[in-house]
Amino acid sequence: MEAGDRPRAEDERDVASSRRRAAAWAAGAWLLAIIALSAIATLRPRLLLQVIHYIPGRDKTGHFLLMGGFGGVSVLAFAGRRVGTRRIPVLGVLAVVALFVVLEEVVQRWLPNRTFSLLDIAASLSGVACFGALAAAWLAREARSDC
Repeated sequence: MEAGDRPRAEDERDVASSRRRAAAWAAGAWLLAIIALSAIATLRPRLLLQVIHYIPGRDKTGHFLLMGGFGGVSVLAFAGRRVGTRRIPVLGVLAVVALFVVLEEVVQRWLPNRTFSLLDIAASLSGVACFGALAAAWLAREARSDC
């Protein structure tokens, strides 16, 4: 082995670590996008309505994709990471995302130009479940290929 060579397992860990780091940044950016869109919907609802008019299913599709994507990226970023001696489970990540989704919708009861909707929660949680399952399957496939 030459001086610059490292064992293959260490290279794979470095790649996995950099992927998780990138996914964590993506999850943070996704969360900022959710917050920005929520602020726009509260402060300038007509601006958002002009754009959402062109999306099939409009509001519910937006909830499914936006919150579902956040759930999926969060699973890729945080599921399996170590906290102390324990690993963060996929369901733990999805539970935190689901809690955020429900709180985000409940807060709308007290915001101007916003309305609380159980259908919005259902669309958001459906997206979280679907994208979360896809991300979990991706992680499981990667874990099997590492063996």
